[in-house]
Amino acid sequence: MDVSQESVPKSHDEVPVLSSYAKNLESHVRERYLKKISVVGVDPAAIPSEQFSSECLPPIEVSDLLSYLVLETSYYTNKQFKAFKSLEAYNQMVSGFVASVQGKEIAGKIVVVAKVRHSQRMNDPLVNIWIIAEKDGTIISAHCLGCKAGLAKSCSHVASVMFYIEAVTRIQGKLACTQAKCTWILPTYVNEVPYAKVGDRLFISKETQRRTGTENRDI
Repeated sequence: MDVSQESVPKSHDEVPVLSSYAKNLESHVRERYLKKISVVGVDPAAIPSEQFSSECLPPIEVSDLLSYLVLETSYYTNKQFKAFKSLEAYNQMVSGFVASVQGKEIAGKIVVVAKVRHSQRMNDPLVNIWIIAEKDGTIISAHCLGCKAGLAKSCSHVASVMFYIEAVTRIQGKLACTQAKCTWILPTYVNEVPYAKVGDRLFISKETQRRTGTENRDI
């Protein structure tokens, strides 16, 4: 069953499905957890992995990281964030510790789930984390299921996944000209040039077209 199709609950007690992780939390911690997930109405940790896609990630940018990690959660100071390349979370990301980053749209939000390797215990199971963000990349909340620090909205595992998504957003925003439709400036007498594969175009002169009887084909 697609648990994300459940309607958003009106109160915390109406959350339809909780993961075993959430059920085992202490009551006061569970209350905070329920408040986090109330914006989507379902526990991200209870959604089957096959319902997520690596193509559905929020466009998180540096400003979104600053807003969440510094201004909202105070996980980093502004000075630390300016030197982000020296941070443990950033180094976890560039070292390949982040895996299986996938997203799904639920209740108008983007829910991201990911796995992160322990920095000190490489043989331990990967840590599961989730992030809830707006479609514009604004981060609403996050949670790490593998460490107590995650209960406070952020930890190095959560931050490393956020750095990962920011990197994806940045790379996708710098596609080479061969990876996107061309953006040449059109002559004033041309309103639009239909997009088509090179193989479907006919690159011959008008004179040759008239001579060969192909003048009605697109060029």
